[in-house]
Amino acid sequence: MKIPALVCLILILWGGLARAAWRIEARKLTLYHQRHIAIAEGQVVISGRGLTIFAPRARYEMETKRLWLWGPVKILTPHGDWLKGKWAVIDLRSGEGEIEGAYLFIKKDRVQVRAKRMVRLGEDRYEAYQAVISTCDLRCEEAPPWSFHARKVEIREGRARAHWVSFWVKRLPLALSPLVTMAIKRKRKSGFLFPRLVTGSRSGVGVEAPLFLALHDSFDATLSPLWMSRRGVLFSVEGRWRLSRDAQGIIRYRYLHDRLEDRDYNHDGIVRGNTSRYWITARVDQRLSPRTDLHLDLDLLSDRDFLEEFEGGPFGFSETNRVYLKWFGRSLEERNQRYRTSRLWLAHRRFNTYLEAGGAYRDWVLPGGQATVLSPLADIYLFSLTRPLRGPFTFNLGAEGTYWYREEGSRGWRFHLAPELALNLPLGPLENRFSYQLLHTRYAVDWDNGTTRDLTRTLYQIKAESTLEFYRVYPLNHGDLVGLRHSLRPYLRYFYRPPKNQEDLPLWESADRLPPAHYLEYGVLQFLTAKSRSGGKPHYWDLMRFNLYQRYDFRREASAGEERHPFSNLFSELEVRFPSRLSLRYDLVYNFYGLGLTRQELNLSWSRFLLDRVNVGYQRDKLRRIKQLNLSGRKRFWHHFILHGALSRNLIRQETSSASLGLTYEGSCFSLDFTLGVTPEETRFSFWVNLYGLGGYGRQFTRGP
Repeated sequence: MKIPALVCLILILWGGLARAAWRIEARKLTLYHQRHIAIAEGQVVISGRGLTIFAPRARYEMETKRLWLWGPVKILTPHGDWLKGKWAVIDLRSGEGEIEGAYLFIKKDRVQVRAKRMVRLGEDRYEAYQAVISTCDLRCEEAPPWSFHARKVEIREGRARAHWVSFWVKRLPLALSPLVTMAIKRKRKSGFLFPRLVTGSRSGVGVEAPLFLALHDSFDATLSPLWMSRRGVLFSVEGRWRLSRDAQGIIRYRYLHDRLEDRDYNHDGIVRGNTSRYWITARVDQRLSPRTDLHLDLDLLSDRDFLEEFEGGPFGFSETNRVYLKWFGRSLEERNQRYRTSRLWLAHRRFNTYLEAGGAYRDWVLPGGQATVLSPLADIYLFSLTRPLRGPFTFNLGAEGTYWYREEGSRGWRFHLAPELALNLPLGPLENRFSYQLLHTRYAVDWDNGTTRDLTRTLYQIKAESTLEFYRVYPLNHGDLVGLRHSLRPYLRYFYRPPKNQEDLPLWESADRLPPAHYLEYGVLQFLTAKSRSGGKPHYWDLMRFNLYQRYDFRREASAGEERHPFSNLFSELEVRFPSRLSLRYDLVYNFYGLGLTRQELNLSWSRFLLDRVNVGYQRDKLRRIKQLNLSGRKRFWHHFILHGALSRNLIRQETSSASLGLTYEGSCFSLDFTLGVTPEETRFSFWVNLYGLGGYGRQFTRGP
């Protein structure tokens, strides 16, 4: 695909010279007035409109407007590209020209081109002969690791015809085509991306051949059929558009008519009965006015196993989640949820008021049960930010109306109003805040038996919080580190909500049952903030964060028997971050009434210690019976090779949930990756080749086809 595009760039440089007002500098400049000829010799520099030409000798004929250059000739462009040749001639009137022994380097894509001869015949008409194109180094005598060879390339009116194009690996030709026709503009081009080969014990051998379609400057599409010997064709399509940062979208669709019968994949006791399997996702942001935005999150799935079985590749769950986070800052829901949520909403901001209107649909992904799933089909939400009233008093307001719908069961409208009055009362270094909030909810219920009823609920809740901060600064002089700031923030929080009988209300979500609460929360939050100075500019980051808190429940203290456990679990959170070496997060939950340490979660990653990077994740939960260990790491050796692996093990069942081991070779212009993945259900193998500059996917681990 790159062959004719690169030749076009070379010759466009000459068209720029024909239109440029330029000047010649040299050690010696001789003018022949009778013949109207200028001869420049010795360190000749010709410049105009950002283009700069270097040559030992040049000749300019004023009558014919022809410029002769004797080499070595070198042409520099404003984009950082450069072109070399043995000699060149340019007709500045017609723009025609010729360069012999041409060599081009395009900085943006690091593409290199070598051609025996290149000719510009006129406006948008070019020819190149014996061209070699690659992102590998073509200046050395040895054959590059990969390259394209074309006997002749003709370019006319934005289209290129390449004759006898061949693909070479070192000195071995692997593919040959007598004729290739394609677009040659510098912007994105349509064409096939590099294929992907996979194999698995459930899917068999698979080949994926993606086709990229550059439909417009701001819109493109990718069609990616994956043929699997045991299951059929998994068809994936993606459409993307970006008019601006506030007007962009991605929609993805995957479909498979599965020939493989399900025999309880994952051994979760759920057997899917469908053969037509699909996954539709989308993220859309559209700015309607400076204060109004329209958003769409689409997520429809045929069955939950689909996301596990077809996890790998550019259209898998992990890669899709990464793309959505990068483009929109919104991720997908957890992979193992029982339903997927699609949502459309309109957001309007005006001064200190936020208004949101929209609706959502929940798609049940397990066999049966969709008729009983509640969806907030219509929702309107209004929130007024805190406003000062008089003196230390402030006021804010929240209001919401939602229509809950399902085919079987109760449904109807719920309106919720929550005004709050707060008193902010600082006493020296002690920050105090007291608030009273009224909660009024009204229901218009359509019961499943055909009757309707209007119901109301009115509650209030009281909050109080006191915070104090101590800190000390420690000056340092250790490399770029110039200081540390230790902050200690003890706090007290009081909360009260009276009991209220709510049994007659419908139960559509947890907010329909507000239990009584009366507790005191106390804790201490600590920060260790580092200051470094690099390049004369200060840089701050939280080196350590430690939070320790617990609640005392007055309602439990007043109860009798085994329920009299007023102290809640003790919660602890620790984060340590050295930006260049270590990152640690450790959460701990301790129970004082016989259970002891009920939950631990550790996430640790470090670099440049034994391995280039190591990630360790450990999770233990007594109540949920979870004990899981996750390991991953990578190590570069011999400059070009990378060994990478990952392991996930269930320590309760003493079973390996998943494991992978791969080897990647990274050359100067290409990479190869071999990865073996093993799960209790199947064994998978993937092979990737990425030729830099051709738009390949790059290396990534493939757990699925």
